[in-house]
Amino acid sequence: MTYRMTRAKQAHNLATLVATMLIRRSIRPFLPASNFIVAIEIPDRIDIDLYEMVTRQLLKRDHILDIDDSVTVHDAAELTQSAGPLISKFRDARRVVIFYTNDEEISPDLNVMIDLRTCIGSPRAVHFMAAARTLGASMNEEEAAYLVTRPLRDVRLAARPGRPIGRLVQHLQSLSRRDVEAAAKVHPPGSLVLECMEGYGPAKNWGLQLAEDIKRWTRGEIEWRDVDRGILLNGPPGSGKTTYARALANSCGINLITESAAAWQAKGHLGDMLKAMRRAFGAARAAQPTLLLLDEFDSFGHRGVTADDRNYDYKVQVVNGLLECLDPSDGREGVVVIATTNNAAAIDPAFLRPGRLERVIDIPLPDPEARKAILEFHLRHRYIGDFDHFRDCTEGWSGADLEKLARDARRLARHAARTEVTESDVIAVMPAVVTLTEEERFRLAVHEVGHAIVGYSLRPDSLVKVTITGRRPRTKSWQAIGATQFDEALPFMPTARHFQDIIAIFLAGMAAERAVFGDHFAGSGGASSADLVLATDFATMMERTFAFGDGLLADMGTGNRPMESLRLADPVLRDAVRRRLDVEYKRAAAIIEEGKSALLRLATRLSQSLELSAEEVRETFAQTRCARQARKRKSRT
Repeated sequence: MTYRMTRAKQAHNLATLVATMLIRRSIRPFLPASNFIVAIEIPDRIDIDLYEMVTRQLLKRDHILDIDDSVTVHDAAELTQSAGPLISKFRDARRVVIFYTNDEEISPDLNVMIDLRTCIGSPRAVHFMAAARTLGASMNEEEAAYLVTRPLRDVRLAARPGRPIGRLVQHLQSLSRRDVEAAAKVHPPGSLVLECMEGYGPAKNWGLQLAEDIKRWTRGEIEWRDVDRGILLNGPPGSGKTTYARALANSCGINLITESAAAWQAKGHLGDMLKAMRRAFGAARAAQPTLLLLDEFDSFGHRGVTADDRNYDYKVQVVNGLLECLDPSDGREGVVVIATTNNAAAIDPAFLRPGRLERVIDIPLPDPEARKAILEFHLRHRYIGDFDHFRDCTEGWSGADLEKLARDARRLARHAARTEVTESDVIAVMPAVVTLTEEERFRLAVHEVGHAIVGYSLRPDSLVKVTITGRRPRTKSWQAIGATQFDEALPFMPTARHFQDIIAIFLAGMAAERAVFGDHFAGSGGASSADLVLATDFATMMERTFAFGDGLLADMGTGNRPMESLRLADPVLRDAVRRRLDVEYKRAAAIIEEGKSALLRLATRLSQSLELSAEEVRETFAQTRCARQARKRKSRT
C-alpha cells in the first residue's frame, strides 16, 4: 500500500515539477529581488492555471526576502489596458508575474512597467526525465518524448491516486480517437490552421485532403493504407514550410513533433544519432496520430555522391537508417512525415518512393493575391488602408518577409497606443524602394518581350502573360523584377526539338537586348535561376543525360549542381554544350530580328503598363506580320 501511494504521488507531482523547472529558469535572476514585474510568454493558454499556481508557490518559498511582500500573478488578457487602473493594481504589489500568449495582450502602458519579458517555451523530454529522477521514479525516453506532446494540464489531470507514471502514459495514449477528432474542430482564436493560410497552392489542397482522411481514419471509416504517408515540401527560404506543418497539424487536430538531422547529430556519434532517430519515430508512433516534421531534409545527404568522399560511409548509414524508419517492416500507422528542403535535387531518390515521402510539392513565392492575404492575416485583420499598394511593392517577397513586415508595423501601432495598424505604419517599416528609370524599365521590357516573342513563335498556345516591375526593394536582387509566364506541361514523350525550343526561349531575352541595344545586362546570368544558367543545364542534359548529342553515355551528375559537375569534369562536354547554346541563340536571334517591329511596340507598351496579356502579344505579332507581308507584296509589284 505504501508503494502504491508513493507512485501515485510521483505521477501527481510530475506536471507541477516540470512547470516549476520552466518558471524557475525564466525568473531566476529575479528570485532574490524584492520588487519586480516580469512578463512570461507561454506556448499555450491551456496550461496557464498550472503556471500561475507554481509561480505563487515558488515566490513564497525559499527566495522570499520579506515575508510581508505581496506576490501577485496575472493573466495579461484579463488586465485593464489603460495606465490609471494598471498603476492602481500594481501600487502595493512588490513581485508581479504576468503570463501572456500573444504580444497583442501587452499594451504599450503595461510594456513600460515591465522589467523583463521572457518566453519559457514548451517542455522538453529532458524536463520530464529530470522531474522523474527528482521524484525517484523510472521513466524511459519514449515515455518522456510522448509526454512532451501533451499539455501539462492533461498530464496533471490524468494523474489519479493509484496511477503511477507508466500507467499515466498508457492512459493518455489510449484516449478515444473521437476526442482527437473533436479537438480538431475547435481552434483557439488566432491559431494557425491551413484553411486560413494562403500562398501554398497544391500543398494546401493536399493538406486539406489529408486532414479529411485522418478524420475518417479516426472514425474507423478507412484504413491507414488509404492515408498518404508523407510529402517533401520544396521551396525557397522563408516560404513558410515550417509554418505549413504547424497549420496542417492544427487542421488535422493531431500532434506535431519537429526533428532534424542537426538535432539528432547533436546527440553524439553515429550510433547515438541513429538511436535518436529511432526514438523520435517511436515517440511519434506512441502519440499517434502524429505529424512528424523533418526540417532541412537535404542535410541527410545523398548516397549518389562519390565513394571517395571521406564521409561517404557515415552518410550511407544515416540514409539507410532513416529509410528503415520511414518504411519499417511493421509499417508506421498513424504517423505522417512532412520533410522540408530548399534543394530537392540533393535528396536521395530512395526517400521519394511510395510508402515513404510519396510526392514532392513545390511551394513557390506567393503571388500578388497571396501576398495580400498573408499580410492581412499577420496584421490580425486590424488594418486601415489599401492593401493593393503593398501587394505590388512586395514582388518577390516570401511569407517570412511579409510576416516580419506585419510584426514591425504592429509594433509601431502598439507603441503609439493604437489597436489598429494604419497605412503609414506599414510604409514606415518597409525597406527603401528603388524606382527604375524609364531607360531601365524599357530595357527590362525588351528582355521580357524577347522571351514572349520567341516563345509565342515556337509554342503559340503556351504563353500566359508578361510582367515587369517599376520599382523594387533595395535589398532584393534583379532576378525578381520581370517574368514571362508560360503554361505548358512536359510532353509525355519529349524529343530533342522540345528541349531545343526551351533553350532558345531562355536565350531570347539576351538576344532581344542585343538586337535593340547592342549588349545585354548581367541579369541573364549570375544566379542558379538565371536564363543563361538554366539554358546551359538543359543543353548539358541533352548531351549527357538524354543522349541527344554524339554519344550514348548517360550520366546524372552529383552534388547540388549535378550538370555543372559534369561540365567541370569533361572539357569535351563543355565544348558540345557551348556549340548547342550558340545554335539556339542564333535561332532565337533570327526570330527576334524578324519580329523586331513587334518587339519595339510591345516593349514600349510593357514599360508603361508593366503587364501584357498573351492576347496583346498575339494581336501585335499578327498585325506586324500582316504589315510585313503587305510590304513584300507591294515591293514585288
